[in-house]
Amino acid sequence: MKSKLPASHLFRQFLLFALTLVFLLTVIRAAYALWQFSRIEVTDATVMPLFIQGLRFDLALVGIICIVPLILGGVLAMMTRTRPLAKFLITGFMLGGLLLVMLTELITPWFLETRGLRPDVQLLSSIEQPASIVKTLLAEQAVPLVVAAFLCLLILIAFWGRMEVRRFLRYRLSVPGALMLSSVGGVLCVLAISSSTNPAQFALSPADAAISTDVTINDLAMNSAYKLLYSLVWSSPPVVQATGEEMRSLP
Repeated sequence: MKSKLPASHLFRQFLLFALTLVFLLTVIRAAYALWQFSRIEVTDATVMPLFIQGLRFDLALVGIICIVPLILGGVLAMMTRTRPLAKFLITGFMLGGLLLVMLTELITPWFLETRGLRPDVQLLSSIEQPASIVKTLLAEQAVPLVVAAFLCLLILIAFWGRMEVRRFLRYRLSVPGALMLSSVGGVLCVLAISSSTNPAQFALSPADAAISTDVTINDLAMNSAYKLLYSLVWSSPPVVQATGEEMRSLP
């Protein structure tokens, strides 16, 4: 009976996760762009940077979610005794990361509508009476919220099924392949997170999303999960002062 697996067995799982996340975020960004179409100058200088910068932030998010399970999970998967822990760690980070993305994007339309910005720690903490807001949204937007929540559940179930969890890491990984995957994958994650030639800047900053004078369009070039994690882990981005429709009062 086969007692070891090649590193490609684990690599396919991370590749599946990265492609799923990038595709999902690109589709959502396109939907937001159509929603805010009247605010976007339809030129190559505006539309293309929106998706190019968006891809940078999406890959940075993939790097943040994958760096720990790639490095630590790959090492733990080399040993028979720690293989179950590696399996739990990797599947937990992937499913948790996917859930985080869907939850943050689920609440993003409300923030774009009321604040003109994607949510971060600062905006979340500034909300007064969140229970009242949730109650109002459930009363006024019940059907869209139910449909969106159902789609999120379907995506999670589909991804879980595609991972084939019962067969995943059924045996330990070969040591040379696992070490290679952990080291190379860790470096790629760091490069994706930084996505910059500036050595003083480790993580891609929300300021790098500036493609327009409109703060809402700049925020569309990011994804909400990355903006939230950046404000939580590294530093709270400065509050952008906006007027008119760019900073609407809370209901």
